[in-house]
Amino acid sequence: MYLKSLTLKGFKSFADRAHMTFEPGLTVIVGPNGSGKSNVSDAILWVLGEQSAKQLRGQAMEDVIFSGSSARKPVGVAEVTLVLDNSDHVLPVDFNEVAITRRMYRSGESEYLINSSPCRLMDIQDILHDSGMGKDTHSIISQGKLDAILQSRPEERRSLIEEAAGISKHKRRKERALRKIASMDEHLTRARDINREITRQLRPLERQVDRARKHRELTARANELTQILAVDELRRLQASWSDLEIRGKEAEAASELARYRLSEKERELEKLQVMLEEKGLFVGDLGEQRRHMQDVVGRIGSDMRLLEEKGRNMVARLSEMRGTLSGSEHQRRRLVEELDDLRARLDDARAAAEVARADVEKAEPASDDLHARRVDLDEQLRALTRDMREQRSVADSCALDYVKVKEALSNAELEDSMYASRLEQIDAQAEEIAASLESRRDRADEVEELLADARAQRDDMQEAIKAARAAQDARRAQEGEARGRLSDVRSELSSLKRLDERAADASPLAAQIARGRAGDVLARLGDVIEAPSELEALVEHLLGADIDALLVAGDEELARLGAYAQGLDATGQALLLSCSAERSSEVPAAGYRLVERLRVRDGYVQAVAALLGGVYVVDSVDEAVAAPSFPGVVYVTPDGARVAGSTVRIGSLGDAADGALERKRRIRELEELEPELSCLFDTAAQRAEEAAAALADARAKDSEAAGEIARLEGERRSLLSEIGRLEQSLSKAQAERTQVARRRSQAAESVRDAQPQLEELASARDAASAEVERISRRVDEVSDELERVRVQDAEAAGKLSDAKVRLAQATERTRSLSARAPELERRLEGLDRRIRATSQAARSLEVLRLRVDPLHDRYQALSERAMDWAARLRDQASIEEADSASLKRTIEDARGQVESARQDVERAAAAVNEAKVERGKLEVQVENAVSAITADGTTVLEEALALPAPSDRTACERELSELVRKINNLGPVNQVAFEEYERLRERADYISAQLADLEGARAALTKITAAIDRKMRASFISTFQKVDANFREVFEMLFPGGSAHLEMTDPDHPADTGIEVVAQPRGKRITKMMLMSGGEKSLTALALLFAVYRTRTVPFYVLDEVEAALDDSNLSKLIGAIDVLRRSTQLLVISHQRRTMEDADVLYGVSMQADGVSRVVSQRLDRETGKVVNA
Repeated sequence: MYLKSLTLKGFKSFADRAHMTFEPGLTVIVGPNGSGKSNVSDAILWVLGEQSAKQLRGQAMEDVIFSGSSARKPVGVAEVTLVLDNSDHVLPVDFNEVAITRRMYRSGESEYLINSSPCRLMDIQDILHDSGMGKDTHSIISQGKLDAILQSRPEERRSLIEEAAGISKHKRRKERALRKIASMDEHLTRARDINREITRQLRPLERQVDRARKHRELTARANELTQILAVDELRRLQASWSDLEIRGKEAEAASELARYRLSEKERELEKLQVMLEEKGLFVGDLGEQRRHMQDVVGRIGSDMRLLEEKGRNMVARLSEMRGTLSGSEHQRRRLVEELDDLRARLDDARAAAEVARADVEKAEPASDDLHARRVDLDEQLRALTRDMREQRSVADSCALDYVKVKEALSNAELEDSMYASRLEQIDAQAEEIAASLESRRDRADEVEELLADARAQRDDMQEAIKAARAAQDARRAQEGEARGRLSDVRSELSSLKRLDERAADASPLAAQIARGRAGDVLARLGDVIEAPSELEALVEHLLGADIDALLVAGDEELARLGAYAQGLDATGQALLLSCSAERSSEVPAAGYRLVERLRVRDGYVQAVAALLGGVYVVDSVDEAVAAPSFPGVVYVTPDGARVAGSTVRIGSLGDAADGALERKRRIRELEELEPELSCLFDTAAQRAEEAAAALADARAKDSEAAGEIARLEGERRSLLSEIGRLEQSLSKAQAERTQVARRRSQAAESVRDAQPQLEELASARDAASAEVERISRRVDEVSDELERVRVQDAEAAGKLSDAKVRLAQATERTRSLSARAPELERRLEGLDRRIRATSQAARSLEVLRLRVDPLHDRYQALSERAMDWAARLRDQASIEEADSASLKRTIEDARGQVESARQDVERAAAAVNEAKVERGKLEVQVENAVSAITADGTTVLEEALALPAPSDRTACERELSELVRKINNLGPVNQVAFEEYERLRERADYISAQLADLEGARAALTKITAAIDRKMRASFISTFQKVDANFREVFEMLFPGGSAHLEMTDPDHPADTGIEVVAQPRGKRITKMMLMSGGEKSLTALALLFAVYRTRTVPFYVLDEVEAALDDSNLSKLIGAIDVLRRSTQLLVISHQRRTMEDADVLYGVSMQADGVSRVVSQRLDRETGKVVNA
């Protein structure tokens, strides 16, 4: 894989579309300062996903869009397309070319595309993460990034090793996992908080639910007992009602009878009164008066019973009011006690508030004084610190100048020795260059000869490829023909087998028997017979549907299958044949016996003979008719005519091609033919594969020859370039020797000038240090005092804060208690009103009750007087009758009888009235009982009447009273607690399940993170060792005689360690990397980069002016390292150096015209001549 092309449009200075095509090897981009060549590396970095405008040398991301010039207007969009050759499929996509595009609009919107399809930045990162390319890798070295490698902290330098180890994807996975873990921790914390809050809410709800459940249970039991008692009372009332109905009917009958007798007596009396009118009228008056008095006595008795019922109701109501009054008085006493306790606590709270207020007023002045002292000391400390910082800055400045001068002297001395060493190196290098130049020229001649041989060998390979391709085409044609024949045979065989299976299932009964008793059925008749082709139609015609007969072993199986078939519910017929059936004996009939011409599988001959043993084949019907007749013998002709005795049956045989026997014969033929065709196909396929292998081998050899040619051509170009470079290096070495000698004399002169400055800087540094020491002591004194004041201030602030907290608490408690007292007083006042109202009602009821008793006594007296009056009337009538004569006695007798009859009527009427009164009472009691039963609104009266009667009514009433007492003791009950509890319980269970899921997922992510850490650790350590070894090797190549290595700042913890670079050029002892010269730092950084590149090669590298600080000698070494690197990867170098341009395969020039727009032009160089071959 390599970078194939780059297209810029509207990006920075490339306002117009600029297309750059790249090939493997070294491409150098050149141009004057400010022409925009570095924008090419910025474009590559930007299209790979860089999000920091600072990394792109801008202030905001909108700076990448061409902002216009004096001659051009701004554009609205920047677009860069980078095309990668993916023919080796390094990238995990099924494309030979991958085009990555990034656009950004001036409105701030941006988009990414892969092969013109919109995508996300994450998709691009996922595709590139295994290739080593990306915005965060060191494959693109922009301006200034080279120095940042050595100037960065060891922890930042660690990214080089991680990049070489290819663990960036693991780090991203770990970061995603850690982000998920952090998110899960937040969710877990929130879920635990919610769970705790729900649990806290559940506790009081559980108590409320328990109370509500107990209340519900008690209420249910109380309602049940109430219904049982009410139903029992209703049953008792029903029984009383029945008795009362009977008594009422009897009383009405007795009343009717008495009225009838009375009317008879009255008629008799009227007859007597005609005779004795005067006496009769007088006696009549007395009787009327007596009847009137009887009516008065009856009404008085009825009123007395009503008064008794009202008296009992008043006593019950009065008892209930006294119980309510007792409970209210108890509640009032409890409220009075609570109000007294509240007033006592309110007094305590007010006293505590006064004490706390006094403490606050006492502590505030001391706290303010200490705070003011603390602020003053802070100001002094800041002033001293500022002075000490200024003096220290002076001391540091002097010390720094001293160190700089000292370092300059040391560097000058070091440069002197370095220049001397360099002069020796230049002389040795010039000798090496001359020897190398001679060897390169000899090798160039050898390469030319090898190249001619390789080209001739490749021509032979091309001819061999043509022959192998022709052979492969022929073998593939044979393979296709064999495949076609084998496919036809298999298709026909499959069709015939399916047709045979359908024909076998033509009779549902036979199919069910074959499937249901497969162990008893040996075969079908048609499967065991093979007939000559000329007799197939005849045999099928003779057998007909019997060709699918089922064959069994013996008579026992035959009987078993017959019984089984009779139990099946299926249509069709089935013929069952036993293989042990007796064969018909052979007779001297005409023609030949059909069975003898058939091929029958072993073991089935008797079964076939049982059907066809008596069939003989003759040539014609005439011959069959003329043939001798035998019992069981049937003559047939080849065309299907059958003759049995004097019976001839003639008919068409049909098409033999559709026959079952022919189909079965064809199946057997195809089954025998299939293995042969399969073998032929395998042979043809093997030959085609051999031809393909031969072609591939020829192509491989051709590819090897082409590779050898390309290698030799590359080596030739490299040799020619190397020869030109060595010639130029020789001339540069001579010029460099003169320049080094001049610089050595200048360094000696600078040493002499810098010596006097050292003493002045040392004295100034000592004076500033003494002043710093004095101020430091003063700072310590002020700091100690400030710390003491801070402690005192903190103590005073603590006391003040404590007093304020106590004051706030007491104030809040006073407010809360003061707000509660009126509420208790209102409740007490309401309770007093209720007690007074209840007492007044009880007294009124008591007065009424007391009034009922005298009224009852008066009714009793009136009743007695009425009865006395009636007795006197009766006595007076008796006296009048006694005074009369015999008529009088007769009239008296008649009147007595009438009176007796009238009394009977009155007694009967009184009994009827009494029954009506009792019925009214029973009706009221029944209504009350029914109301008690159906009071809950859910009980149906008919269902309630089915309840059992209580075994002990008194015990039930006691239990009901106890339940009512318990219900009242429970106090207020939250009836919706059940719903709230269930809702919270369900939410708590859901939160618990979510907690378990989150904790499980977190544990899994933690394991994944640990596994990633182990893998990253192992990869990091092994890669560090490889990079260290490569760094040593590359550094020795760039710094002959020098040494360098990498060190871990914390070897015990590779996951967090930094990377320290230790480098010692030859003849130097450098303790810090910053003490190196600019060129040495650049070369050291490049050595480290090349060590990383050699450890893990990426498809291409972009180097932006990395050799700017190098001299010709070091540039030669760098170009040598680049030549080694470009053998395995593609290089894009932005440079001003002529030597680098000469080493390029392709040159791109970037220029900027007067309109401020960058343009590019490409040139391919001939490595042999160094001239342009195309543009």
